[in-house]
Amino acid sequence: MSTKKPGGHPARAAQAEDAREARRAKAAAMRRRELAKERSRRVLLISIAVVVVLAVVAVVAVVIDRSREDDVALAAQAVPPSAGAQGAGYVLPGTPVDGAPTLDVWLDYQCPVCKRFETAAGDAVVELASSGQARVVVHTLTFLDGNLGNDSSQRAAEAAAAADAQGRFVEFNAATFAAQPDEGVGYTVADLRAIARTAGVPDLDAWQEAVEGHAYRDYVNSVADTMQDNGVTGTPTVTVTPAGGQKQEIPTEQLLGADPAGALQAAVAAATTTP
Repeated sequence: MSTKKPGGHPARAAQAEDAREARRAKAAAMRRRELAKERSRRVLLISIAVVVVLAVVAVVAVVIDRSREDDVALAAQAVPPSAGAQGAGYVLPGTPVDGAPTLDVWLDYQCPVCKRFETAAGDAVVELASSGQARVVVHTLTFLDGNLGNDSSQRAAEAAAAADAQGRFVEFNAATFAAQPDEGVGYTVADLRAIARTAGVPDLDAWQEAVEGHAYRDYVNSVADTMQDNGVTGTPTVTVTPAGGQKQEIPTEQLLGADPAGALQAAVAAATTTP
């Protein structure tokens, strides 16, 4: 009969326990490595996601900026409806009769002499157009900005274009001269908005957005660029051109004389051709 007690040899039991501890340690180490790899993967994925989001934001920003640039470019190319083309003046409402001449009026909103002319003959100019006696074209200039060291003629001319976009050029033109400040003081946007209100511009917010956004800057500049080619050296300048005939300038002394309206009527009548 054997005399050994159950339970095995103590040394082998210790070795088995050490082996189990080693396996547990190895398993724990593997779990730590897997967790570390998982954390690394998560960090990488998050980093990639952040980069993608930033890239999308950058692309959207570029698209928005380009869209704004395109909007500005389109706005800067706007032409008021009564003019119809860059460099062209405003054709006043009316249907010219056969043989009617073209009456061109050149003005600057800071010009005090233009105000005198407008006060004396502005209604006559509008009547010549509306009655069909002449095709009347008004050209807004800005050369006095250089003389006076401001940008008020430009601002007022752009404001007139914005008023024309709402069908109120004739009224705005008259109201601007009626409210003309002392020479050199110039018009603020607030001044011009009050003028637009007086002129009956229906949507003042849209008008102001066009003025402050310089929607008609290029148009106004294009009109100024035609000044030299048309032989205009100052304002007011008024010319009358028979159909198919030679352009003639109406003398300044007649425009500012005792009867400017009568001088215009006489010049138009003389330039009217018989069909």
